Amino acid sequence: MTKLEIEQYLLKLEDNLIHKSDSHIIKITRDWVKQFPNEAAVYLFREDGKICYVGETGNLKGRMGDILNTQNHTLRRNLGQHYFANHPLYEKASSRKKYAPEIELLLNERIENHLTISFILTDLGRKELEERLFEKLDPLYSLKGKRGLKTS
Repeated sequence: MTKLEIEQYLLKLEDNLIHKSDSHIIKITRDWVKQFPNEAAVYLFREDGKICYVGETGNLKGRMGDILNTQNHTLRRNLGQHYFANHPLYEKASSRKKYAPEIELLLNERIENHLTISFILTDLGRKELEERLFEKLDPLYSLKGKRGLKTS
């Protein structure tokens, strides 16, 4: 592929993901995860309609299973920090530690009531598309190369 063909390919993927892919409501259940294919994809989360997170994965079903667990998905940790850092039971979560059960419930409620997910299946150009969208959209909860929540 020429550089121009690659650019056209990525633009088409971007347009399909942002404007043409279906938006799915989120249910924090294993049954919800079963609807996704075991295929490579680029995905984005919208919070109240605004793109807030972009990711890519080699297995969409597995990655959507990760959203059920604070220890497995940065989006959950960053949402928890953003919305519940002033909660009396708040302690920072990590890949080794969940939030307090009360905060986990509030976080699940926040995700189910305010977030949707869209995705496109693609093997070729996943990482390039994710990086491109990250640069263009600057999604609030996507933190490439950073630790913790954006302050800007």
